[in-house]
Amino acid sequence: MDCKTVMAPIKTCLYTDESASSVIAFMVEKHMGLVPVTERDGTFAGLISGDGLMKYLLPSSLTSMGSGGLLGGFKIHKSASYLNETATEMHERLEMLQDRPIGELLDRHVKVAHPDTPLIDALMMIKDKQYVVPVIDENNKLVGAISFFSVLYGLGEEHSRETAEQKRLDGRAKRELEKEDSQ
Repeated sequence: MDCKTVMAPIKTCLYTDESASSVIAFMVEKHMGLVPVTERDGTFAGLISGDGLMKYLLPSSLTSMGSGGLLGGFKIHKSASYLNETATEMHERLEMLQDRPIGELLDRHVKVAHPDTPLIDALMMIKDKQYVVPVIDENNKLVGAISFFSVLYGLGEEHSRETAEQKRLDGRAKRELEKEDSQ
């Protein structure tokens, strides 16, 4: 099987020049934590994630110095219950993020697949914690995406097609045998 068999089409495009508020609204509405983003011409640009946006909601004292942790080399402390954050403080940080273009916030260093990439390769990317695998064509245009859910759905559809085809072939063979027996 290849990626085109199970990839989900992209129904709504998010563009690098759109505001963070639009991507946040989209992610909340669709319950998606990882979303492909394109340039206006459809060229794949990268992925935007809830994980990547989370660092902007945290106080700067928690996202300072060090490497590892979230995107961009930010180190996150394991326990911060001593801070007593209010919803107003978090909302203020979110407001500062709203007008930034998505292109400034996305991860451009992601693995991609092509429609003819073997599905097992995309499954390995998902296993390695890239939960959405963008599928691009030879011109780097985004044509679909693969996730755990699209794989399960696609396998069900493929299995149904194979089962229907096998039943059709079995029925034809049975009719031919009956025809031979009657002669």
